[in-house]
Amino acid sequence: MAAAFIHYFLGVGLAYLFGYSGLEALVVGLLGAIQDLDFISFLLYGRIMKMKYSRLLMHRGLTHTILFSIVCSAVLLFNPVFSLLIFANFALHIFTDYVTAWGVSPFLPFSDKRYTLGLMTIFDIPLIILSVCVAGAGFFSVSPLWFFAAFFGYICLRFVLKKQLHHNGLVPMGNFEYAFCYPENDYRVGKVDILGREEVIYVKKHESDIDVTVLDKIRSKIEGSMLSHFVEYPVYAIEGDSIRIKDARSYLFPGSNSFGFTLFFDQVSEQLYVLAAGRKMEIPS
Repeated sequence: MAAAFIHYFLGVGLAYLFGYSGLEALVVGLLGAIQDLDFISFLLYGRIMKMKYSRLLMHRGLTHTILFSIVCSAVLLFNPVFSLLIFANFALHIFTDYVTAWGVSPFLPFSDKRYTLGLMTIFDIPLIILSVCVAGAGFFSVSPLWFFAAFFGYICLRFVLKKQLHHNGLVPMGNFEYAFCYPENDYRVGKVDILGREEVIYVKKHESDIDVTVLDKIRSKIEGSMLSHFVEYPVYAIEGDSIRIKDARSYLFPGSNSFGFTLFFDQVSEQLYVLAAGRKMEIPS
């Protein structure tokens, strides 16, 4: 989710555009953030991961799809205006998440492909300020359209600035910084800000005594899992009877939520696990 309160503030702005005001607008604005109720999936992570349709049930799963938006708005077709308001909120929510690093899979359950512009993190300060302005405009008898224009204008500006950086696979880190990685002999991991200033380190891909066939097994399991987009550049290290897998970018950004997943491959059972809340949980193949 782009921070849920951003969605709420945008929802309040849409409520004003649809003729609501005062307390009504504050309540109707909740439609903008209601899709993020699927955050409860994090509390049931261990159980959901073992289910066949885990991708649909996790955060930014089915609730963040075009199908979900259409079905929910169609339920209230007896009030076309309110149906349009629901669809506008849900579509704007999906778009705002599409702008951020994690992206969305809007065509679930038909396709689990994830799409993202990767322009900013979910806590981008300018985006938060503009969303507050969108919500607050109506209280000062100013049309939210002006601030919606500024909101989308800022997104366009970030898109143009990112295009100037000439790196592939940029992932936003902080407000004006991006991470990049190139799989050469070793990983070339770097960060670059919107002014083009860079810092680069090199990370070894794996220890020399790890069997190549084992690496192939691990790669196939990761690629088939719902965590594949969190470990795009795997680094392998032996740890007891297991092989620890982390994303190469985590070595330059050790505190990052984007690259913070640690996976383990048990060489005896050949099972893949994720480290979460201090314990290992099996990832279904």
